[in-house]
Amino acid sequence: MEEELGSASVREQLIKSGIEELENHGIADFSLRRVAAACNISCAAPYKHFKSKEALIEGIFDYIESQLNLLLDQVAAVYCEPKVCLSEICIAYIRFCIANPHFRAVLMLSGRNLPLAKRVEELMKKCFPQMESTERADRGYVIRSIAYGAALLLESGELEYSDHIIERIRENLLRELEE
Repeated sequence: MEEELGSASVREQLIKSGIEELENHGIADFSLRRVAAACNISCAAPYKHFKSKEALIEGIFDYIESQLNLLLDQVAAVYCEPKVCLSEICIAYIRFCIANPHFRAVLMLSGRNLPLAKRVEELMKKCFPQMESTERADRGYVIRSIAYGAALLLESGELEYSDHIIERIRENLLRELEE
């Protein structure tokens, strides 16, 4: 099986299996052997693609962030007005989390700033250039809290995922962006 897959395919399969491994076992109990077994490859094969277990974990975080950043870049390219762009980026983040529940769980393990945090900070400066930086940061935390909280509530089923709910979340985000 290993010989049939191209190098990029094995690498991507290792990352995808690694995502499930991280979600199920966390970083402390992450097993390269289990990841290899899930990919139907030898225990040594992952080392052809990643220097170490830590390098694979780092590769997983990079992969998820790149997928999310790609989406956020696409959304940002469509919306010019900063407040609308900010709300739509948050909605895109929520939809991304719902479509990829493993990704959100793994990103939370990374200890990195989430890609949404940087986007919110950048757009808050455009939305409120005259606002004092501490107040702008406080409002940015509220915006991020709405997005992160909504994603969790939708993912857990506490909120029903529907167009109506997404529209209500969008309205709440825009209300927070009013001056």
